Amino acid sequence: MKITLHYNKPAKPVSIDWRWTGFTPAKLLLCEDMKQTLRYLGAVPRGGVKYVRIHYLLELVSAKNLGTDEPLYDWSKLDEGLDAMVGCGLAPFFELMGDPSGYFSDYKEPVQAHAWRRLVRDLALRYMERYGREEVESWYFETWNEPDVGWWKQDSEAFMIYYDACSEGLREANPKLRFGGPGTAWTLSPRLLDFLKHIDTGRNYFTGEPPRIDFLSVHEKGAWDADEDIPVSPEKMVTRARRLRDYMREHHPRLLDLPFMNNECDPQVGWAQTHSWRAWPFYAAIMSKCIALHFDTLVDEDGVDFTFLGNDNGFIGGWGQRTQLARFTRKGGFETEHFALVKKPALNLMTGLSLLGTERFPVTVEGNRESTFALATCLEAAEGYAAFLCRADNRSRIGDLSDLSTAIEGLAPGEYTVVHYRIDESHGNPYRTWEDGLPNDSVGKHRPDPALLAAMRSEQELTRWAEPTEVTVGLDGAFTLAMDFPLPSVHFVLLLRKEVFAAPPEAVGGLHAGNYHGLHDGEEILLTWKPPASRKVGDHDVEWRRDGGMWEALSHPPLLDGSFLHARASVPGGAEYRVRAVDYRNKPGPWSEAVRA
Repeated sequence: MKITLHYNKPAKPVSIDWRWTGFTPAKLLLCEDMKQTLRYLGAVPRGGVKYVRIHYLLELVSAKNLGTDEPLYDWSKLDEGLDAMVGCGLAPFFELMGDPSGYFSDYKEPVQAHAWRRLVRDLALRYMERYGREEVESWYFETWNEPDVGWWKQDSEAFMIYYDACSEGLREANPKLRFGGPGTAWTLSPRLLDFLKHIDTGRNYFTGEPPRIDFLSVHEKGAWDADEDIPVSPEKMVTRARRLRDYMREHHPRLLDLPFMNNECDPQVGWAQTHSWRAWPFYAAIMSKCIALHFDTLVDEDGVDFTFLGNDNGFIGGWGQRTQLARFTRKGGFETEHFALVKKPALNLMTGLSLLGTERFPVTVEGNRESTFALATCLEAAEGYAAFLCRADNRSRIGDLSDLSTAIEGLAPGEYTVVHYRIDESHGNPYRTWEDGLPNDSVGKHRPDPALLAAMRSEQELTRWAEPTEVTVGLDGAFTLAMDFPLPSVHFVLLLRKEVFAAPPEAVGGLHAGNYHGLHDGEEILLTWKPPASRKVGDHDVEWRRDGGMWEALSHPPLLDGSFLHARASVPGGAEYRVRAVDYRNKPGPWSEAVRA
């Protein structure tokens, strides 16, 4: 099997944004395990997870006098939830969904329509004041989630009035705030067709002008909910998206130029159903295939302005549920104090994707085109090059092992450091450690002992295939990388120019320490920080000291993410921690300021 990366051909932008997750309900934002989850997500380098899309955010708001010009709001719970997100460097993809104090029963009633418009305006004004205009202008605002499958309880006429009320409320607060929708679940559902007609030929309920829209969002998934492990299919997502585009071309051609997104592109519907493959490298591989397939088809073949491709996998749950971390509790039920989280390959994928650049180049695949994909990118500031390669078959959770030759053409001559990360059965797969160490008693199924928990965490990071190597690229600009290519697997290859290692890494930013109970006696200290932006950073040193003593190094696998959890015996009065970045040539940056926990 052979893949060729053509850096000697014209580049295109990396136009699809995958830095995305989501969950429901919004009240999870008030729980310690979700706040810790947000810490992990915000620690992915270079904003590798940026947007969090959450259902029913406005259920966190209560209000009085909504039908008057002087409503009284209680924003405290929503403030707490958004503070947790924004404090981690994340941003809401803000669904204007919920019913504060149960007031809104019929948007066709003019008083309620105006009350909703006022609520949306006041919400936007509040958070621009709280976080700054620039921050909120970076957010996206969207309609009610999946208004065609039962989440929306009113008719289409009411939905269009609601839409216009959202639009006008945001416009009144700040015309730069982005708004769109409708985030529908069924391809060409009656509600979606009504919505397209309203946007194309309708009139804004409040102004009489054509309705505005900044993006069109739908949900297309790879398989419907089922207890069985049915095949998942990114190809079906593409087919259904093309069906919608064909309808628009025939009936609403003016809307074809809208930015288009699939912001719930999950391999399978149903976040809570248990499918063990969600804990396996297969999940990361099928997500990678989905990204590459959308570039190959909707962007390159069809010329669609495809902007977001987002997985709705930010829930709290176990190995087989649609989450980015596996959650363990003492009793197996919902508990907010005694819990432990372990990263899954789906989160490692986001770390790997953060290594990629903003320009992409043509790729040639010789072999099985249905299961082999690649994305070749160039890094900013002449740092070098980064590519991802993946093998993913829609049915094969574990498959064969092939040999792969990756030919890279058009590199700038010079000296490079080559780094290779991979996600497969033997790399970054803590579920395998869980299987191997799982005791036979029922308590152990819910509560791994400290040794097993530590072993899983030692396998939870994005893992190098081998130590970095130094190579020289000649005047022909060619380099070949030979490797084994398991099915399924995802590979990230960096070629970093010698010049980027001239200076040491920059200091890490925003070191934060959170103290948690964990599953066992003692304490768990989650350290999070903002890693330097440069791809040359391949690890972080973490040290601690007690009572002003000597600094001691804490052992861990190489850390690309800005997160590390220290399980320790109780330390009365706390201890100090500090962190520094280390590049692939083992040159450290400066230590951060110490924090106490």
